[in-house]
Amino acid sequence: MTLLTLALAASLATGPAPAAPAAAGKPLVLKLGTLVAEGSPWHTMLVKMNEDFVKISNGTVKFNIYPAGVLGDEPDLVKKLRIGQLQAAGLSAVGLSLIDDGVYSLHLPLMFNSDEELDWVRERISAKLEADLAKKGFILLTWTDGGWVRFFSKKAFRTPDELRKIKLFVWAGDQKSLELYTVTKFRPVPLAATDMLTSLQTGLIDALDTPPLAALINQWFGMANQMLDLKWAPLMGSVVVAKSAWAKIPPDQQAKMLAAARAASRQMRAEIWKLDADAIPAMVKRGLTVTTLDAATRADWQKEVESYYPLMRGKMGPATYFDEVVKLRGEYRARRPAAK
Repeated sequence: MTLLTLALAASLATGPAPAAPAAAGKPLVLKLGTLVAEGSPWHTMLVKMNEDFVKISNGTVKFNIYPAGVLGDEPDLVKKLRIGQLQAAGLSAVGLSLIDDGVYSLHLPLMFNSDEELDWVRERISAKLEADLAKKGFILLTWTDGGWVRFFSKKAFRTPDELRKIKLFVWAGDQKSLELYTVTKFRPVPLAATDMLTSLQTGLIDALDTPPLAALINQWFGMANQMLDLKWAPLMGSVVVAKSAWAKIPPDQQAKMLAAARAASRQMRAEIWKLDADAIPAMVKRGLTVTTLDAATRADWQKEVESYYPLMRGKMGPATYFDEVVKLRGEYRARRPAAK
């Protein structure tokens, strides 16, 4: 998926060769790049998907999985997908938005209050997002979940104005987020996600936004040991495969593989949310300081961020997606007043 569990590894100078159709006993090998760390829950899910694909195809279709960013950062992975050096990738919503920016609509800051609210909206908008991705040449095998993004920093802060004084990581290649942070007077620093730890150590950045589980696994909290307990946005991921490679798989196997991929993701989901929640007390025991917000300060954050929504609408993805997400969120909250 994703921004989620990154390793510091150099990108390969050249990507792998394109997939070839199964012939003379040779399987169709789908080369899959991802930033998730080997052995992480997301990597385990990819391994399970591969096992299912091999079983469904009687060994004629398989993944070669390249974890931990060894094929580069997510912008690199997307480039390699487009030129055929990769056939599949596990991407975060940030990486997926480089293919189709409608995905931004599902990870806008302070748009959602709960897992249930996000799920309700995503279930009703995902078919259109998947259709748009297909038009761009990619099949979305499954959505994945990464937890709720929070701010981690070297120095504690409580308000947006205090955050404005801090050098904040922004993904290199995510030009829209960079422009939004800049116009709203923050101090974004665009970097490759694979350079996160080094950048914290050298002072190139002082803060990042990431799910707690990622901060724990990658030990980022050791340098950025202050966490603001504000659910900034949900981080989703996905597994995508190039249509040109997918078309080489028989249609009856495609249907079974899609079902298997989504089943693997569902099985992982509960574990991810629990691990993400458990990561916070685990880090507190090892020196993390958590800053909690009172209701008034939390309301100030919500008010300020919502004042930026007109800037995001049509900029962070098509306006039609933004409007649909707001509409669906309103419908959810009208049915469940406690979610407001």
